[in-house]
Amino acid sequence: MASKAKVLRLLALVHDIAASLAAFALAHLLAFGAAWLLAWPAVAWQLGLFAVLSVLSIWTMRLNRGLWRYASLPDMAAIIRAVTMTVVLYTLINFLVAGVEHLSRMAMVLSWVFGIVGLGAGRLGYRLLKERLVLPALPHKATSIGALVYPFSDTTASYLRALRSRSKAGRSIVGIIDNRRATTRDTLHGLKVLGKPDAIADIVARQAARGQRITELIVTDPAITGREMAQLLDHCIDAGIAIKRLPALVEPGGGGSLPVLTPNPVRLVDLLGRAEVRVDLAAVRQFLAGKTILVTGAGGSIGSELCLQIAAYDPARLVLLDASESHLYDISSKLHDAFPAIPVAQMICDVRDARRVHYLMRHEAPDVVFHAAAIKHVPIAERNPVETVKTNALGTSVVVEAAVQAKVKTFVLISTDKAVNPAGVMGAAKRAAELYCQARDLSATETDFRVVRFGNVLGSAGSVVPLFNRQIAEGGPVTVTDPDVTRYFMTIREAVSLILQGASHGTPGSKGKGAVLVLDMGEPVSIVDLAKRLIQLAGFIPGRDIEISFTGLRPGEKLQEELFHGPDDRILHRGEGYFVVQTRTVDAETVTGWFTALREACDGENIAEVMHMLHMIVPSLRRPENRRHPLDRTFDPAGHELINAPASSNRLH
Repeated sequence: MASKAKVLRLLALVHDIAASLAAFALAHLLAFGAAWLLAWPAVAWQLGLFAVLSVLSIWTMRLNRGLWRYASLPDMAAIIRAVTMTVVLYTLINFLVAGVEHLSRMAMVLSWVFGIVGLGAGRLGYRLLKERLVLPALPHKATSIGALVYPFSDTTASYLRALRSRSKAGRSIVGIIDNRRATTRDTLHGLKVLGKPDAIADIVARQAARGQRITELIVTDPAITGREMAQLLDHCIDAGIAIKRLPALVEPGGGGSLPVLTPNPVRLVDLLGRAEVRVDLAAVRQFLAGKTILVTGAGGSIGSELCLQIAAYDPARLVLLDASESHLYDISSKLHDAFPAIPVAQMICDVRDARRVHYLMRHEAPDVVFHAAAIKHVPIAERNPVETVKTNALGTSVVVEAAVQAKVKTFVLISTDKAVNPAGVMGAAKRAAELYCQARDLSATETDFRVVRFGNVLGSAGSVVPLFNRQIAEGGPVTVTDPDVTRYFMTIREAVSLILQGASHGTPGSKGKGAVLVLDMGEPVSIVDLAKRLIQLAGFIPGRDIEISFTGLRPGEKLQEELFHGPDDRILHRGEGYFVVQTRTVDAETVTGWFTALREACDGENIAEVMHMLHMIVPSLRRPENRRHPLDRTFDPAGHELINAPASSNRLH
């Protein structure tokens, strides 16, 4: 391959020298006539000088290095510079040697024009020849199966150019879809704009009548909004074709494959269309680089992504703490494969085990602790209130006290929007954990506490998306709790990036002590719409192929989640992708008393007292409509809930 490249570069150089000499000779022939040219003294010397200067200019501008099949405007600019350099140098040398006797301004101008045409024509002709021979189906000859592209834009133009340059691209592009009426008569690389998105079904039917089957719409715009993508998906479903998108667009270069030429199926995250948040990489690196970082719940959905993103910022050491052996193994293997140079410690530990947590905190001496360990599944938490409180609230207090005693510099609590005006045990326990961290932040400790609150993450353990996908694979129905239920959604990667963004900046100033960092979750998403989109992305029609059924809200759930408690919450600062919010706080002495009582209730498996203490700690714990609240539950003398029992003396009111 190397020798072939050298031969091609040599042939390109020969072509360019020949074109330059031909331009020079033709220019002087037109300027002086044949008799004058033949009588011109030292013609051979002049041609030789021009040839040498041409070689010098071609080498300087690296014209013989470019691949002709990819010749473009930058190549033309280089040609203009090279020819200009040759003509200027030739003129100066002739003027210095022989004066102006044998110089013609017209000949020099014509040499410059002919030189540009000669060098550019060869490249343009070669590119046209290759494209017409390699890919005649785009757009010169249509095959029986084709695709549409959206929109009429520079990204589509780049994609079409890239597609033309590959002999096995495997696609025949039929036409362009665009929203703007003014473009419906325009063409791009010979392809016509066939209509707007709402005309896709008609366009597909019209092309089918002509014997050409359209199978997909390819979206080339990387900045398309989620709403626009969802509308395109609806039109494609109506037309019975697939929708795909390019993840990125790179201009083709030298040999090798171009993955960008293979559009990917549209994913659910593409339909959410959240604006990308710019992470302050310098601040995050300064926060993490060279430090020992401990992550609790390191093998969970959020914890594992935290570990992977933290490792990218060159910490001195990562300490992974998890109660699950298999989870520890999985995340450790991923870290070893991706970041083999980062020292990793694997620690099996339950955050409720105070003696073990204190020992590890002293022994590992972390600079930063990310506390992600928690029970997160709302219905399971509701059925196991004592265990949920032990982990989410008391476990947090154990890790907090161990961090304070070990003089950890920064403690980051990973919280949830379900802690805001909670409707169940999980959210209330997380709000209690927030209050504990806030109280410790307000007290005189060397540890800086940062509470980060956000909503649901797509694809996490226990999230609704894997459930919907499984139900769709089984043929349905897809179960939704309520037609009006909405949730905030982020991808795991985006959520963790914003956690690091907010945690690295902290809560500025003394007024920020005890504040909460609330991630900007964008607009809430209708769960019914989410289910419909997943069904559509699987290639089915909601309500026809896959039914959607409603099961009613489960214990501990709300119709709409919230990010703020109410008008008493005050936004102190808005950062890139997060808010710093001053919310209700309680002094450390009061919180310590509450947690002591909560611990005693849990040690005695006294569910009624646990629920009573949760209500005392979190007054905003509220009763959802049309169903029992945890505070309205009945328990037997052993503390077990009586699901269908009548009111009894240990029901709390």
